[in-house]
Amino acid sequence: MKNLLKGAAVMAAVMIANLIVSIVCNMNGIELNSTVTGTVSAVSAILIYHGLTKNGKN
Repeated sequence: MKNLLKGAAVMAAVMIANLIVSIVCNMNGIELNSTVTGTVSAVSAILIYHGLTKNGKN
């Protein structure tokens, strides 16, 4: 159950960071590719989650 909550917290943090980046880029007229943005967000969430759960086992 603890790992589920960690995963939810990591995903929420990555989504908030993605939202902030999108807002800043839209205000400056930069258009982001949704495929690349989604892939980078998913991979970063997986890596952060793996780092959190790896440290918890030791």
